[in-house]
Amino acid sequence: MKEIELHRFQDVLGKAVTRHTGWPMFWIPTREETAPREVDGVIECWLAPKDGGADRQFDDAAHCDFWRAAPTGRMFLMRGYQEDAQETFAPATLFDTGLPIWRLGEGLLHAASLAKLMKRDESSEITVKFRVLYTGLTGRILRPWANPLTDMLLEGTAARSDEAMLEITAPAADIEENLAAYVFPLVASLYERFGVAGLTINRVKTEVERLQKSRT
Repeated sequence: MKEIELHRFQDVLGKAVTRHTGWPMFWIPTREETAPREVDGVIECWLAPKDGGADRQFDDAAHCDFWRAAPTGRMFLMRGYQEDAQETFAPATLFDTGLPIWRLGEGLLHAASLAKLMKRDESSEITVKFRVLYTGLTGRILRPWANPLTDMLLEGTAARSDEAMLEITAPAADIEENLAAYVFPLVASLYERFGVAGLTINRVKTEVERLQKSRT
């Protein structure tokens, strides 16, 4: 990978943002109060709740990202659950079936985008090591909610564990073309925590294609 100086790395991060949803991962705000800053050799951004910023429409847990990015290509993002910001049901009671596919897919697409920008040359290859930790699952029921048009109409029981660690390794250049193949084992493992087995890759592929066609 390229050796990128820290003060230039934020420009690379800006180019790597993939806008498939209304709240892209590793989004870079422009207001001075919320703009990323250099901390201990990395770039850090904390979108705190209720900061009253004009560039923010929401300040719930799902929109109060904390992220860090190192010029070596290591990225970290912490984000709350979109389900917990709704008025129609209590927080920590529901886990949507479709949102994990979109979030996992979006994360992998961002990794592929960043890897392309950090390649030393066209012949070099970069491997993405992708790890996701879901916490606070206890008491949540798997159920479709966010998108009424989704094909992911699966329903599960209450989560069998409070956490789910998901990991995958993939060639960066292969992610965009074969995204469903990489998302499928991750989401299948996640759904097992809710007693759902037998998920097919075709169902995941349909949802992934919807993600990839989406632009904001």
